[in-house]
Amino acid sequence: MALDKEYFDAIHFKVAKKKYYNARKVDAVLEDIRSQAEALIAENERMQQALSSLAERRVELGDAVLSAQGVYKSIVDAANAQGAEIVAEAQRRAAEIVEETQRQQDEGVRRVERCFTSMKRQHKSAIEELNKEWQEYLCTLYPAPEAPEAAEESAPEDLEEKVDAIARELFSFEEGEAPDEEED
Repeated sequence: MALDKEYFDAIHFKVAKKKYYNARKVDAVLEDIRSQAEALIAENERMQQALSSLAERRVELGDAVLSAQGVYKSIVDAANAQGAEIVAEAQRRAAEIVEETQRQQDEGVRRVERCFTSMKRQHKSAIEELNKEWQEYLCTLYPAPEAPEAAEESAPEDLEEKVDAIARELFSFEEGEAPDEEED
């Protein structure tokens, strides 16, 4: 082989070929690295967006939880206040009912006492009337003191016992006892 220009040109061409071939390999590797880097960048951006979206949702959820807690507290406070009002009203109404019941019982006792007093008064006046009538009757049974023997003859034998029994019954009515049924 002669060292001529063609030889050198051929060598240069072989070197260039080798360089070109290596450059294409490098370019292919670089292109592959670049495409993977772009894919990673795109994936990173997508994940950054998802992360920021999740952060926003977390903030929204936190706000919603705080808001729900506030609403819950206000509902519980309102329910407690309403419950306290209902209990206070029920206690007030119970006290009114107790007072009204006591007043009605007192009024009933007063009426019964008035009725009893009235009946007792009427009973006493009836006893007095009966006593008067018995005394008048008894006075008519006995004639004037001129003839005491005639009065004793006309009076029944058990008159004294009957008068005693009537007097005992009248006194038992005055004292509030039931009359003896055996003495009829």
